[in-house]
Amino acid sequence: MLIEMWERWRGYDKWVRTEAKIESSEIHETDIKNQYGQTMVKDYDAGDLITWLDARGEKHQSKFSVGEESPLYQLVDGQTFTIRYDPEHPERFYHPDLLRYRAKVAAWATLVLLGIVAFVAWFIWMSIRRSN
Repeated sequence: MLIEMWERWRGYDKWVRTEAKIESSEIHETDIKNQYGQTMVKDYDAGDLITWLDARGEKHQSKFSVGEESPLYQLVDGQTFTIRYDPEHPERFYHPDLLRYRAKVAAWATLVLLGIVAFVAWFIWMSIRRSN
């Protein structure tokens, strides 16, 4: 429901639907290491290049990257999926799963940043309190 409200508010619901094709998809692996340099976890994401045709038959392309928890991660070369593109700027596209993924990443980054700021503020507060 929230995503539909966002689509209406941003005008994505008025954009033109079309089929986009995965031209290339590459899996990237990142090692997440501990303080001793040992690999603790491997993180995977997919970098995809997609193409689509606008109403005039002109071909457009774009790249995006998503983590393995996104449904778009499962797409491989040659597969198609539905997107919407801006009729005034056909090089701009929208897909709800891409928006969800980016919102999730932004939310986690915000929470981590707030956690760091809270920890630093607490540390400073404790240092000032001890000196008094």
